[in-house]
Amino acid sequence: MQKQSRHSELRSVSRRVVFFACIILLSVVFSSSNNVIRVKTITFSSADSLEITADEYIVSPDYPYILLFHEQGSSRGEYHTIARRLCKLDYNCLAVDLRNGGNNSRVSNETARRCRTSRCPTDIDALGRDVAAAINYIQGKSEHPVVLFGTGANGSLGLKVATENEHVRAAVALSPGEYFMPTLKIQDTISDLKKPVFITGSKNEIPYVTELASGLEEDYLTLFEPKESEGKRGSESLSENYKDNTEYWVALILFFRDLM
Repeated sequence: MQKQSRHSELRSVSRRVVFFACIILLSVVFSSSNNVIRVKTITFSSADSLEITADEYIVSPDYPYILLFHEQGSSRGEYHTIARRLCKLDYNCLAVDLRNGGNNSRVSNETARRCRTSRCPTDIDALGRDVAAAINYIQGKSEHPVVLFGTGANGSLGLKVATENEHVRAAVALSPGEYFMPTLKIQDTISDLKKPVFITGSKNEIPYVTELASGLEEDYLTLFEPKESEGKRGSESLSENYKDNTEYWVALILFFRDLM
């Protein structure tokens, strides 16, 4: 019993050391950058002529871009704070209003509003055209391949597009799932994806997203499970309002550092 108690105590100490190390890393990364972030709202057209609205967070024209895709029913406002943190990793960001959206953070999804007015399609092919249009827009500004970063259904969509598009460097999916069944099974679609991938979710979601990612090669996959808490779904896990967001951010920072 004493030996078990001693081992338990050591594990507890070890976890505290790791946790405080994570806080230090986070502080260093997010306080060390003096980059000025310029934010502007822009528009570009999808292949079916739907006008797409996005917020561009620019640090330097020489930096690569992270393309941010909100939760279904949400808007680009979902990434208002998260984008600024990602910019401190020496990336520009483009937070895109996709046509399957709504409102978030008091920001109206202008693309979804136009889509409702014109009664445009919102199936996975139409959504894929929006993502492709965002990639094409960035290609006109930067020679670097992009990183796709999405939540929920649009996280799954990002994984699909990353498999197909040669201009994608890597993909981040927060709480992805099989949102497009029976039309499309994401698990099968991404089995040939050989690019760096970061996938996470809440603790309850981990078995599900693990199954979804089971066809990916280990060398390309970072599958993060929260240890210090039950975690949160989607971009909530990175929100400044979520007190246990530190371990998510540290895992994400390490992923992006490996891309350098």
